[in-house]
Amino acid sequence: MSTNKRSIKKGNSVFSFLSNHSRREFLGSVPVLCGGFVFLQHSGHAETKEGLSGTPLVKIPERSIYMKLPESALYGITVDDKIEITLAEVIKVHGYCVGGGTFSFRAAQEAFAILYEDKLPIRHQIQVKTSHHCCQAAALAYITGARKDYGAFHSWGNLILIPEEEKKIVFMDKPNSRTVTLRPLFNPHDTFEPLFKKTKKDPGFASEVSKIMNEKIEEYLTAPREKLFVVEG
Repeated sequence: MSTNKRSIKKGNSVFSFLSNHSRREFLGSVPVLCGGFVFLQHSGHAETKEGLSGTPLVKIPERSIYMKLPESALYGITVDDKIEITLAEVIKVHGYCVGGGTFSFRAAQEAFAILYEDKLPIRHQIQVKTSHHCCQAAALAYITGARKDYGAFHSWGNLILIPEEEKKIVFMDKPNSRTVTLRPLFNPHDTFEPLFKKTKKDPGFASEVSKIMNEKIEEYLTAPREKLFVVEG
């Protein structure tokens, strides 16, 4: 599919959040941001091999999810109502833990394939319930447009954080109330959080983390669905 040449060009933004807010409050208020921004390597652009720290750059495959956003065409922002959400965009929003962002990207791909088959999902018309309260919720919010109490008014209430022990992600197409539930077989947070803690104590370990990130990105994007999720509905 061709890339829309007139899609919105996003500027770099910096957000801050007061330290006396909880993680749940943060995700509810600003679900499109988590973690720090990093420079990431796109596949096919190999001019730079290392970051400023000397750590090999993580390679982000060129993958996209296509959706509809009628308002985008209505107001002349894009040529038509088809928009593109790239993995690179999701990673930038998600932050430095590319594993969780990639895992959420794959979860959305699988859910959309079941809910919509060969049709395009409409952004802001999808409700997401997730038991992952970490950065994965932020990635899903960006992809779907779902928000708790932030963003476009008509998308408020579409992002719902459910108890962590339920271990599931539920996508619902609001116009027809169709749902699909994905039960992740693991949580990428459990893989990467110990690695990040170790790197904070020993920055020299960052190169190993970069290597693991590349391996997990490949796994999350290409593994058979049944190796990642149990699908219900």
